[in-house]
Amino acid sequence: MSSVSASGKSSGKTIIAIVLVVLAVLLVIAAIIFFIEPAHSLPSFMGKITHPPHRADATRPLHGIAALVAAVVCLVAAFFVNRSNKAVADGSRDPDAVDARR
Repeated sequence: MSSVSASGKSSGKTIIAIVLVVLAVLLVIAAIIFFIEPAHSLPSFMGKITHPPHRADATRPLHGIAALVAAVVCLVAAFFVNRSNKAVADGSRDPDAVDARR
């Protein structure tokens, strides 16, 4: 049994989709920071570099690209979770709903 709200959507899947979208937004923000800020200016939880001096002024484009890829993966996952919510609301994926329509 799954919990389905009055609108027909699964509340658990809706929460997962929202969390994935929020995570994607945070990853895009992190990617922008990686592209703009030099390595020595990054917050410590993002991998601050203080030495060697020639690398401390460089940005971290590979980390930014990885964050963007992870954001896209989260958005795609949220799309598919939300898509399955719509299918549940239509009853198109529920084998019992097919029998009930006949």
